[in-house]
Amino acid sequence: MKKLKVGYLIIAFLSVWVLAQLFFLPAICSAKPVYLITETELMTLEQNSNRQLAISSQLATELERAREQLKASEQALIEAKLQKEQLQKQLSEQQALSKNQEDLQKEILKSLPSSAPGVLREIGAKIDIDHYVTGISYGVSRLIGSKYLGLRGEYDWQDKKAGVWVTYAY
Repeated sequence: MKKLKVGYLIIAFLSVWVLAQLFFLPAICSAKPVYLITETELMTLEQNSNRQLAISSQLATELERAREQLKASEQALIEAKLQKEQLQKQLSEQQALSKNQEDLQKEILKSLPSSAPGVLREIGAKIDIDHYVTGISYGVSRLIGSKYLGLRGEYDWQDKKAGVWVTYAY
């Protein structure tokens, strides 16, 4: 009896399956066809695809060239930074050396005796075109820093007048 029930069950299942196929068959046959491409449309699509591939390969080439230029620029930048650091180091060394030389020169100048005399004395004669010598002067100037300050006295025996002058020489 069990075999009989299994047989009926199989027959019922197959009957349902056949009915379902018959029921859905008109729906499958009446479905609209998928879009069909004509030969000219296919050629146009191929041309567009080829153009896009050419543009893509050109862009890839340009990208690779740009990457190479970027690497070269980065290398040049690194070299320039190293050169800048070397130049700054040399500049600081030269500045230190220059400072040392200036200090040494100042010490040497301080230790040397002054080439200009500390005191200047002057004697002068007052000359008149008609009467030749009409007076005389005498002055003393002292070196203060790099300038001379002094005092000069004069006497004019024709006019019988005396005078005093303060002098500054640079």
